[in-house]
Amino acid sequence: MGLQWLHNGSTVALQWLYSGSTVALQWLYSGSTVALQWLYSGSTVALQWLYRALQWLYSGSTVALQWVYNGSTMGL
Repeated sequence: MGLQWLHNGSTVALQWLYSGSTVALQWLYSGSTVALQWLYSGSTVALQWLYRALQWLYSGSTVALQWVYNGSTMGL
């Protein structure tokens, strides 16, 4: 999986290739609310997350993300 990301203030954009499809992921952090939006197979899905549901580690050039989705833990 190829991963690209941009960090600018409180806006983070992630894009990666998964199974031959391009997934674009971006979100905004404001207070305790994280707005998450991504494009997948031509359709747009918008989600609202509480900050507690998103564990975000940012160190140098490494971004580690982990969140709970449908009761399962997903890691990027």
